[in-house]
Amino acid sequence: MKHILLNLLRVLPVLLLLGACDTITEEMEPCKNYVSFRYDRNMKFVDAFPVEVRRVNLYVFDADDRLVATLSDEREAFGDGYRMELPLPAGDYRLIAWAGLYDRSYEFAPNLTLGVSTPEDLRVKMRRGADNVQDNELDALWHGEIPFTVTDGESRTVTLPLTKDTNKFRIVVQGAEMALDKDDLDFTITDDNGYLDSDNTLLPDEAITYRPYYRANAELSDSGDGQVSAVVAEMNTLRLIDGKKPRLRVTHRNGKELVNIDLITYLLLTKMEGHDMPPQEYLDRQDEYALIFFLNRDALGNYLLMYVKVNGWTIRPQEGEFGF
Repeated sequence: MKHILLNLLRVLPVLLLLGACDTITEEMEPCKNYVSFRYDRNMKFVDAFPVEVRRVNLYVFDADDRLVATLSDEREAFGDGYRMELPLPAGDYRLIAWAGLYDRSYEFAPNLTLGVSTPEDLRVKMRRGADNVQDNELDALWHGEIPFTVTDGESRTVTLPLTKDTNKFRIVVQGAEMALDKDDLDFTITDDNGYLDSDNTLLPDEAITYRPYYRANAELSDSGDGQVSAVVAEMNTLRLIDGKKPRLRVTHRNGKELVNIDLITYLLLTKMEGHDMPPQEYLDRQDEYALIFFLNRDALGNYLLMYVKVNGWTIRPQEGEFGF
């Protein structure tokens, strides 16, 4: 009898804690549910959400895919341990998040209706100018979704993983013993990737021409301690998808094409950074690319592309890969 009593005394505090959310008293708070966010789908393999993300928009759908709640938060830095409270009754839900959704960069459904709107209303379209030209610096954009179940008498925190949908390119064109000027070169990336569905897949879109939002002349040191003239350009795109064929072109003002490559093919050549991962995972994780094109001239004065560096990896052009 004494043994049974001791065992009951041991489990009694646990039983009281299990029931703590069922009964609200002045001493006990009701059960609460939360969502935290994590952005570690990057090449550093660490959670960058606390320092990179500034705004989060969360949309909650019920089991019938009807919108039941919208929540948002914006901070200079969310910091470690951030959670967003989910004031929801018991039930099964689907959480969809867009982070970094700023009107200056993206078009988004302005009028969502509780009980009516569905995930199809959460499509995001990148803003572009006349003739579908995008030459502005985009706000960084992330997407994530996860199912979540709320149970009476239980507190839970679910972690929602984010995928970054924007990419930055720093492109350098340099040549030995030749004068290059930023006004002589035209940089473009063409792709039809400016329209994202609520599940982060691409929707049909018109071809977009991405152009630099920044261009400058530069003088670089060569191996012989001399100076080499170069042109630097910075541009960005929305999400890159394995299997698509965006083109990167660099054209001289005289009309000659200096570079014309299948962009994703060349980016994936750098995937061998010691990480064994599928191509799409690499394209999602790697959000910044540095491409350096080394030019020379032949006896007739024509530009020749000697080699390319992509994120430090040297790639020699193959016959048929570059158009001139």
